[in-house]
Amino acid sequence: MVNRLLLLVLLLTALSPEIWAQCTPTPNSGACFRAYDAITGQELPFYLCVGRPVRLRDCSGKSLDPAQIYYRQASAIACSGFVDTITTFTPTAPGVLVVTQNTQGPQGGSQGIIFSRNFEVKSTPLPAFSLTTCTPGFVQVTVTDTNYDQYFVQIGNDAPVPALRNATVTYPTSGPSSVMVIGRYNQTGICTGTATRTFTPLPAPQRPALRSLTVQGNTAQFQFNALQPEYQYSLQVADGAAPGGYRTVAPIASNLTSFSLSNAPLPGCYRLLLQDNCQPSVVSSSSFVICSVALTGTTQNGRNLLSWTSGGLGGYSLTRTDGTNSVTLPVPAGSTQYTDTAVTCGTVYRYRLTQTMGTTTSISDEVAITTSPGTAPAAPRLLASFNLRNQVELTATLARNPSGGLLTFLRNGQELRTTPQRTLRDSLLTPSLADPLCYAVRFQDACGTRSTDSAPVCPVLLEARAANDEGTTIRLTWTALRGPDVAAAVSYRLLTLSPTNAVLRSLPVANGLTFLDLQPPQDQQVVRYRVEATGGGLAAPSYSNVASVARQVKVFVPTAFTPNGDGLNDVLELKGRFLDNFRFVVMDRNGQQVFQATTRTQTWDGRIGNEKPASGAYVWRFEATDQEGRRLVQHGTVTIIK
Repeated sequence: MVNRLLLLVLLLTALSPEIWAQCTPTPNSGACFRAYDAITGQELPFYLCVGRPVRLRDCSGKSLDPAQIYYRQASAIACSGFVDTITTFTPTAPGVLVVTQNTQGPQGGSQGIIFSRNFEVKSTPLPAFSLTTCTPGFVQVTVTDTNYDQYFVQIGNDAPVPALRNATVTYPTSGPSSVMVIGRYNQTGICTGTATRTFTPLPAPQRPALRSLTVQGNTAQFQFNALQPEYQYSLQVADGAAPGGYRTVAPIASNLTSFSLSNAPLPGCYRLLLQDNCQPSVVSSSSFVICSVALTGTTQNGRNLLSWTSGGLGGYSLTRTDGTNSVTLPVPAGSTQYTDTAVTCGTVYRYRLTQTMGTTTSISDEVAITTSPGTAPAAPRLLASFNLRNQVELTATLARNPSGGLLTFLRNGQELRTTPQRTLRDSLLTPSLADPLCYAVRFQDACGTRSTDSAPVCPVLLEARAANDEGTTIRLTWTALRGPDVAAAVSYRLLTLSPTNAVLRSLPVANGLTFLDLQPPQDQQVVRYRVEATGGGLAAPSYSNVASVARQVKVFVPTAFTPNGDGLNDVLELKGRFLDNFRFVVMDRNGQQVFQATTRTQTWDGRIGNEKPASGAYVWRFEATDQEGRRLVQHGTVTIIK
């Protein structure tokens, strides 16, 4: 009976070891266990790590059965529930961890011994950090984590180096493009957390290109080439008081190619600065400097005066706009001012100045000027010349006013017409030496200011008369040319013209205003002349009216002819002069036409049809129209004698 009771007690003890353990620690009982890192074997006296396995080992020195050593992990001492004899475990949560050991008593059948140790479990999260890729060969790291006591940064395959929390450090890079941050605790080197990030090295920085600067009021408009998105940019203006001589006026987003700066410092010299995100004071590159151009303008005495200043170098071009018409004005190299004389009073002109240096341009603000009246405009210069229809053509020239305004043309002091045109044709004329012609012109600009009358110009008046009845000599007489410069010499040239106005002959006349033509064209019924006058201050020749002499058409018809074949007076032929347009008809006594000629080469041998000439009297009629349209009719009789 006693043996059965003892066997029951031993069985219960094997199934429930806590029933023979006390519920209080027994520190002086000789119980002992230690904790070791399961990976390195390092003893862990106080700190454990989340996720890192721990091995427990009894150190009491007693000969204990491992199958009867139990451990429990909790936030307080455990007095029951000892069912685990596994000596390796992995902490899963940070905080205080109490490991309780339950072993056999000092005597095999006595109570068990409860022994506990307190540990602190440390978490090992991924350390937080920020990474900025810098110019090629560098990367910037900032540890922002707050979990660990100390940190290390490893760049690629380089050795880890200590790092401070919230301190931005730029590291050189080589080899693999990766950054690893390691977090550790001061109390234990076992509990560490690591975080790794890769990055792409930046392309080499390229010098930015600032292409143009245009001023519009107090706004500066910039154009530049595409920027590299991996870098940061700023627009700077020259400022002697600023470090480095330039002051930043605006950041520039890297996706822009243009930028408008309101309330810009003007005048000013600007540059676009590229900087590395990590080392802006070390890695930087600036564009070429572009300086603004300041253009000012005034008007005085009908002229527009422009002047400008700029801190930059390069050539200039000045653009003038009048309505929709734009023209580029020539600006001499090195000039800082320009006088625009080709303007009209009362007209609004808009000017812009462009400075060019290489591929960069700086454009000034627009300046608008309304040209104001000044002194009276200069008198025009006038040219008066007859055309081939004997109309006087007047041409006025105004050096400073090629267009606009009004011109008043005068003939012998009387107004002919007021027109904005620079030319006028006076066609109501019958040129005569007895009625001299002198012309003048005055100008009135858009502001109503009048010039004085131009110097009078009197074209040559030519008269031609036959010096004898036959017109075989012709006397020519003309008036003197008066040009705008009465003191300047005048020379004359006598021109003989064809019916189509081609010049047949040109003779200089050395002296006087008359000429006796002893050899007029013999084949022209109407002889035409013109005088070309040069000098007198005229910029071009002035021509006289076309004067002509119409000589009489004459025909000679014999009274008889003898068509007998003796070779003497056998045919009837016409003789005379200027027989160009005529009709000659011969009729018999019955009024029947027997012969007709329209050219001098046509002759009549007396035959009527195929019949032989018959003696007798015949009637002839001659009709002609001369070159001036006058009609000539003659008639008579001719007798055939055998």
